[in-house]
Amino acid sequence: MYRKRNQLMEITVCLADAAAILFSLLVAGMLRYQSLKDLVHAEPIETLCSIMLVLHVAAYYFLKVYDGFFRRGRYKEFILVIKYNVILIAGATLLGFGMKQEMFRARLFMGYFFILNTLLVWLTHLFIRNKDWVFKVGWKRNVSLLLVTTEERFQEIVERFARSKETAWDITGVMLLGSKTEEKFLHGIPIVSAAEEEYLEYVTQHVVDEVFIQVDAIQKQEKFLKNMILEFEKMGIVINLNLDLFNLGLTGEKRIYNLESYHVVAFSSRLFDYRAVVLKRLIDILGGLTGLIITFVVGIVLAPFLLLESPGPLVFKQKRVGVNGRVFEFYKFRSMYVDAEERKKDLMKQNEMQGLMFKMENDPRVTKVGAFIRKTSIDELPQFWNVLKGDMSLVGTRPPTLDEYQQYSYYQKRRISFRPGITGLWQISGRSDIKDFDEVVKLDLEYIDNWSLLLDFKIIFKTILVVLRGSGAK
Repeated sequence: MYRKRNQLMEITVCLADAAAILFSLLVAGMLRYQSLKDLVHAEPIETLCSIMLVLHVAAYYFLKVYDGFFRRGRYKEFILVIKYNVILIAGATLLGFGMKQEMFRARLFMGYFFILNTLLVWLTHLFIRNKDWVFKVGWKRNVSLLLVTTEERFQEIVERFARSKETAWDITGVMLLGSKTEEKFLHGIPIVSAAEEEYLEYVTQHVVDEVFIQVDAIQKQEKFLKNMILEFEKMGIVINLNLDLFNLGLTGEKRIYNLESYHVVAFSSRLFDYRAVVLKRLIDILGGLTGLIITFVVGIVLAPFLLLESPGPLVFKQKRVGVNGRVFEFYKFRSMYVDAEERKKDLMKQNEMQGLMFKMENDPRVTKVGAFIRKTSIDELPQFWNVLKGDMSLVGTRPPTLDEYQQYSYYQKRRISFRPGITGLWQISGRSDIKDFDEVVKLDLEYIDNWSLLLDFKIIFKTILVVLRGSGAK
């Protein structure tokens, strides 16, 4: 589970306010002194900028500017911004006194700055808080949500989640406890049966990122809710419980926080620090760009050899399953004849894997050039485009095909609760030498449970060694 609080937005607001300070100082100085040369000569502008930025960070967190950022009214926001600017000017003046250096030598300069920065920061906050704009730039999280509640509370919950400015909640199903309705939909939302086999089947086969539970008299539902929370946690799904916490004996992590004005307890097998997740994404972008340059050069050399042996597209596209069931286009250099997918059905009896995956030594569908690029892992290079798009990561779990995913048990689905990767523990632990799909699942879950940026770097380094040796590649 990624941390619920949108730390990326918090950092963005902090940086935007810092930029507003520098801009206001420059404009205020120009209004007072008429030229940049006179401003630099009259005011210690470099020292002032440095002090103001340090004070900005301190004031930002002291006033808890981001707390309730999307829920504050315009008037309350304006008052907060005034307090923020008073702290900036007062702090700069006191620090200047301690340093025996006057910060705002011209009072008109200070007055211009106070007015400009107050208006600029206030308008910046109003702009960022604009619901439609937040949605367009992609800062608004898209989350598929399963509701577990009663028919009486359903409408109020849906309306509250619809008002969110930080998250686009897509309610994909609702489980109505205590209801005897035979309808399949409630206001266009599928009704999920409370029978264990049926709701596990539904969550396994549909995109569900989180579950929100709100029911009355929790003690009466204790056994049912305990079992459901435990099962969902095993699947890697985040569970938000809006009621009294009881002793579940969970082995995963729990966190209490505010979700759209509900006080909830989030249960998950693993909670990730959003800062580490953002850094992982930045590394993916850099790695994706570098990998695409290599892919382009290799593709130019590879194309004549591959297309002469087997006419058809250079790049093979296939539907694969990503985070929590999201389907995306998966790219590889084509290593098989163009009719490989059709011929797969006739070869299923020769499958060497135990479980849902298909592997076969000396696969007749693989071309001679294809065998070489598989051995050297060159066929994987186009996946850097998937990494750059955000469908995949450099390191993660291996994305299953649609037919594999459709046969998953609820336990196996947890392996796609993390962004899939070009490489992972499975690839450096034997790759094609592993014959049991359950072993693949075990390695993927081990990676999820122990993920860190350091582990990613270790896997990348070992992957390079494995590729150079050609270990386990078929």
